[in-house]
Amino acid sequence: MPAQPFETTLRSIFVRCDEALHTALDRAKARAESLQAEDTSRLAFTLTEAIEHTVDPAIDEAVASYDEALSQPVASNAHWEDAIRARIGVSVEAGIAGALAFDQLTHPWKPLLKEEAPKLSERLVRRADERLAEVHKRHGPQRRRKEVRREWTLRGSLLVLGLVVGFLIHGLLTAF
Repeated sequence: MPAQPFETTLRSIFVRCDEALHTALDRAKARAESLQAEDTSRLAFTLTEAIEHTVDPAIDEAVASYDEALSQPVASNAHWEDAIRARIGVSVEAGIAGALAFDQLTHPWKPLLKEEAPKLSERLVRRADERLAEVHKRHGPQRRRKEVRREWTLRGSLLVLGLVVGFLIHGLLTAF
C-alpha cells in the first residue's frame, strides 16, 4: 500500500473516530446529568472513559491498516507510525475540548479532565506502541530471514533436482 492510500485510510479512520467521539461525549454528558454527577469528579472520569473507549478501536483499526500496508513489500515506516501517534493525540485533545465545551460554567470536574488529558493521551499512545510492536514481530527481520532461508532452500532443491533430471536424461541419451 503506497503512502498516499495509507494516509488517506488513516485520515478516514480518525475522522470516523472524531464523529464517534462527539456522539459518545454527548451520551456520557446525558448519562452524567441523569445521575446528577455534574459537580463531582465522576463526570471527569466518565468523560475520560468515553474518550478512551472511542479512540481505542480507532487505534486498533489504524494499526491493522498499518499491518496491511506492511504486508506489501514495504519495511516498517517510522513516518506512518508517527502519524498514528500524532492522530491519537489530536483525537484526545479534540475529545477533551469537546467535553470542556459542554457549558461555559466552571465546574470542579473541568480541571480534573484537563489534568487527565496528557495521561490519557500517553496511555493510548502506549497501547498503540504495544500493538505496533506486535506488528513489528510479524514483519520483523527474523521473518524476512526465514523467508530468505526458505527461498534459498527451495532454489537449492530445484538446482539439485535439475541436475539429477539432467544426469538421468544424459544417461538415457548416451545409452542409446
